[in-house]
Amino acid sequence: MAEDPKDEPRFQTEAESAPQQEGVSPTAKERIAELEEELRLKSEEAAANRDRHLRAVAEAENFKKRLQKDKGDAIRFANETLLRDLLHVFDNLELAIEHAGLGGNGKSVVQGVELTLRLFRDVLERHGVKELGDPTGAAFDPSTQEAAEVRTSPEFRPNTVIRQQIKGYRYNDRLLRPARVVVAGEPSPSDTEPGEDEKEPIH
Repeated sequence: MAEDPKDEPRFQTEAESAPQQEGVSPTAKERIAELEEELRLKSEEAAANRDRHLRAVAEAENFKKRLQKDKGDAIRFANETLLRDLLHVFDNLELAIEHAGLGGNGKSVVQGVELTLRLFRDVLERHGVKELGDPTGAAFDPSTQEAAEVRTSPEFRPNTVIRQQIKGYRYNDRLLRPARVVVAGEPSPSDTEPGEDEKEPIH
């Protein structure tokens, strides 16, 4: 007995299974439109954020380059003020040499050099460089002094500064150069006991 074609299973076509646009409810259409609008706004917001990020990175890079340039200029021209002040000292020295060539007894040259020395000292003090006091007669201080020579002396106790050879200077709170001094040492036995040559001669 032949089967009736009507009894065969029937499958829906793609066109039949797909929802028809006219079958979408108005509420669903509104929701789809809202989601599309929200997606558009989020895309615009993401693009704007990316643009701001790129601008911020570029500005940070430019700021870094400016800082490096300013730092380089500060290092290159750190001594500009000091050098400008030293030019006045240089001018006075040239004037002293010029006057020395004019003859005379040299008194004006000495006065010019003394004036230049005072000007030079004022420049140093204005820039934080100060002279250490003369340590002659005081105890030797290795933190600010350098012993150039140790010499026995009956006038000074051991470890006492006999005289200053070169002045020391301080730059703000830092030692710029220690003073070079001659320090009294411990007397040797030959200094305390008379030797053969020191005995009184026999008449």
